[in-house]
Amino acid sequence: MHDEYIPVATIFELRLRWLLPSAAIVIIASLLINSQKLLLRLPGPALMTLSFFAFLAVACHTASFLTDRLSASLKIAYPTVILWCYPTVSLGVITVSAYLFLEISNRFLGRGFWSSRLGLTGQDTTSFFFACFAAMMIFISLQFLFSMVKVLNWIIDIPKKHTQSIHEQVYQENGNNKIELIEAFAKIHSETEQIKEKRLKATNLNRLALFTMFLMAASFAAWVIFFRPALILYYRAEIQLRTFLKPEAAWETFRHLTDKYPNYRFIDSVYYRMAWIQDRRLNQHAKALKSYEAFLSQYGIANVWADEAVVGLVRLSLDKLDQPDRALFWIDTYLRSFPTGIMTLHMHLYRIRALNKAGRKDEARQELEKARQRYSGQKIQIVNKEDRLIDLVNFSDALNAEESLSGDSSPNEHR
Repeated sequence: MHDEYIPVATIFELRLRWLLPSAAIVIIASLLINSQKLLLRLPGPALMTLSFFAFLAVACHTASFLTDRLSASLKIAYPTVILWCYPTVSLGVITVSAYLFLEISNRFLGRGFWSSRLGLTGQDTTSFFFACFAAMMIFISLQFLFSMVKVLNWIIDIPKKHTQSIHEQVYQENGNNKIELIEAFAKIHSETEQIKEKRLKATNLNRLALFTMFLMAASFAAWVIFFRPALILYYRAEIQLRTFLKPEAAWETFRHLTDKYPNYRFIDSVYYRMAWIQDRRLNQHAKALKSYEAFLSQYGIANVWADEAVVGLVRLSLDKLDQPDRALFWIDTYLRSFPTGIMTLHMHLYRIRALNKAGRKDEARQELEKARQRYSGQKIQIVNKEDRLIDLVNFSDALNAEESLSGDSSPNEHR
């Protein structure tokens, strides 16, 4: 522990046989806590989760390499430096990588790419990425906590080993020789001064690093406050929304954002969320329907939220406002615009339901038989009121249920 340079691996466990299983446990646990266990049954999210395991391992080893190079260049071997430096660098690598990953994906692949690729709703896609990157942060924090034990043992071990060294040098067999005793004490004094010097250097670096991180955090906060105030309002509304206490406050915050910052980069997401709140939280069904239609009129069917807005229009028209003809129009719009969309199978169920409600029984039976022949071997997602995946069922079972219900309830009860 008293070598000139102490590698990160002596304090943090970085072997892949330990790193990958422990990372898998943390990430999967985060998905379970976030009520997303069913995502692991879908090929897209499962493969992406495996990719995140590999990325986390690469990030940890990259941070280890950078920390080792820094400690070697500064000639500081104290583990107390490595203890904060490695986690800080790791979190920095993960944060920058996550930002670049999402930013590059949005710019070059399109904002709706990952929802389509993973086969998830926008809500589940956002929540999935958040849970995975948050799990990586938690994993690094756990690494830090477990490694503190090693560092504490190292700190306790310093005086013990130093005392042992003094004992061995003073009480050796020829220790009665006065010259040799003087040389031993001189050597002990030199080693003590070296320890003090290294400790002072490490302490000064720790203080400088703490001050630098404080300045960086303050600068980032000032940048967000003065140059990205719309971002604060957006996440304030999202937090208000996720508390389930005052959805009207979240809607009002979004409305304030649209009034004050109409050029906000993701203003379309704000308008969609406002319609969603009216629909899902405030139960203002007629207003929500108009808001969804206004959203599609303004941003078009190619927008990243367009498919979910159309789904909202279908469900509201059919289940809440009893307008089957209007529902059929939006069902056709969805199937024409999003033939491989996440809710395609749901649209066929909704079409059967709408035709029955409109009194077109023969067409409803034909639609049911056509859907049975074409999609009976597939599974359909069941999503809850928050547009989150809660179950997977056979489409044939959903068709049988729809047939038995004879149009008396929604084809997707939770949706």
